[in-house]
Amino acid sequence: MARDCFFCRASLIALVFAAGCEPEPITKVEVEPYEGDPYPDQVTDIAYPVGPWALVTDSYSDTVSVIDLVAGTRVDARPVGRNPVDLDGPHHLALDTAGGFAYVALSYPKIGGTGPHASHGASQIFGYVQKLALADLSVLGQVRVEQNPGDIAISADGKRVVTSHFDLQRAIENADDYEKAKSTIAIIDPSELELEGSPAAKLVTTCVAPHGMQLTKPSASTIYLACYGEDRIAVVDADNLDAPPELIDVGAGVSGFGSPVYGPYALRLNADESRMVVSNTASKDVRFFDTATKTFDGEATIITLGAPYFVDYSSDESKLYIPTQQPDALLVVDLTGVEETVTRTFTDAECKLPHAVEELDGNVFVVCEGDHEAPGNLLALDADLEVLSNTPLGVYPDSLTVVAEAQR
Repeated sequence: MARDCFFCRASLIALVFAAGCEPEPITKVEVEPYEGDPYPDQVTDIAYPVGPWALVTDSYSDTVSVIDLVAGTRVDARPVGRNPVDLDGPHHLALDTAGGFAYVALSYPKIGGTGPHASHGASQIFGYVQKLALADLSVLGQVRVEQNPGDIAISADGKRVVTSHFDLQRAIENADDYEKAKSTIAIIDPSELELEGSPAAKLVTTCVAPHGMQLTKPSASTIYLACYGEDRIAVVDADNLDAPPELIDVGAGVSGFGSPVYGPYALRLNADESRMVVSNTASKDVRFFDTATKTFDGEATIITLGAPYFVDYSSDESKLYIPTQQPDALLVVDLTGVEETVTRTFTDAECKLPHAVEELDGNVFVVCEGDHEAPGNLLALDADLEVLSNTPLGVYPDSLTVVAEAQR
């Protein structure tokens, strides 16, 4: 009996394996073509305020905030970037209000860097410049640039978009090779930007870790750069890119590159482009550059207790507004020499790490980074530096673009 049962089991196993070798049945699926309406575009136009408004890049929220400057409210916040999961880091913004476009630099910051805004200088991921429709901030075109895009600007005639590359990582990796340590700027024809297949940006080697930029009007024929990594100003002839940039020491004792003594980070031209303000975050001072003689006026240097960032002139250029970090404050300097400098110190609740300031109609607007974990804010002050409004933003806001007229 045991022998019979053994053969029974063997036969059963053979049948199971034989059944398992049979081919799967073929299933044919036919799908009827869709004849209904296409899926609707849910992106609506931004309801821009009637009066003055502003855009702020929220670099750790991947959003751009739309601010009603009269009401002191955040009326909208639109997502920007290319990656819906990881951090794109929109870092600074350039507007072409006449054309109806905005241009944003995506920096892909490495969280946890050291030094002033080093998270925007330590990335090893290529950056992008995106062309956005101002009506709804949807993407119209894009082009890849190099790592760590810093500042971005557009020429007054709307024909050149330029971004710097605040590439501290490149400088660190090439500490013994000055030429390899230099970063580039990217010059872009905005009319050529498409969603796919845009022509490559024109890359121009400039200096070590350039950040702040200023473009001359109307065509950006001259581009000024704050070369943080080597304590110099670079002057680029954009109409003759074969000519090497002219490099000018910010102060005495500049001997190479590496750990900056001055740390020029941000620039600001006056209206007639005869004078440029240079904010030095390492030496904690503001210096004045004569664009005609290409020299610094040493007697006009303003010493600041904290590190100065993006400044602004009053409308008549009689005053200079200087945001400083650690201590966090706003300095109001009378450039005529008649009045004493006024210092408005901020509490953390008012403004932690002020980054940029713009003046409009006597009021002063300060974008405040916050602690880079919770939302930052936009602080509005009147002519007496009293608080008008305090508007919450996204996480780590780091640029401010004020527009006086209504957006049509």
